[in-house]
Amino acid sequence: MAIPAVIKRVFSLFSPRLKVYALVGKSGTGKSFKAKNVAQRFRIDLIIDDGLLIKGQKILSGRSAKREKGILSAIKTALFANPDQVEDVKKAIAAETPRRILIIGTSVKMIERIRNTLGLPPTHKLIMIQDVARPEEIETALRIRSEQGKHIIPVPALEIKRNYPHIFFESIKILLQGRARAGTPQENVVEKTVVRPEYSRIRGKPKQKTI
Repeated sequence: MAIPAVIKRVFSLFSPRLKVYALVGKSGTGKSFKAKNVAQRFRIDLIIDDGLLIKGQKILSGRSAKREKGILSAIKTALFANPDQVEDVKKAIAAETPRRILIIGTSVKMIERIRNTLGLPPTHKLIMIQDVARPEEIETALRIRSEQGKHIIPVPALEIKRNYPHIFFESIKILLQGRARAGTPQENVVEKTVVRPEYSRIRGKPKQKTI
């Protein structure tokens, strides 16, 4: 009996050629903001972030945890608790046949749970947010999350407006500097989107002062 092409590609995910990278940091420390920097540095093909599978400037598959109304449902989405979501993301990964994937999570335990759920190989490299962000950057990210309830999704605003218009807040563009394969300097402008999930609007709302 012939094996369908898509299944063959799923099997290929377990090839030694596929390397899983992990970016770990507490909630609000700027992981999604730094995701494209990490992807460029390690030549990573796909990013898994908060329930989404991202390639370059596009969302390939998944469901954003940022669209959920409650924090518990957001956590479940980020952990790929929905079987349909898992199946769609697996198929999308298989179709891309990537060599490197970056999983973003708040802990090693979260990374491992996502990796196992999606059937990916063992983590090749663990990167802590402190390895790619300065202390003052982390402090600023935490303050913005706490005071304003803002989150980053590392794709252009057009992708968010198309899929999740109700959480869109603003777009930002960042200049990434790196090196091409030949070793020559290379600059890339990447667009990221600032969103305000409904659950974060409640948690991030400034407290009223009492007189």
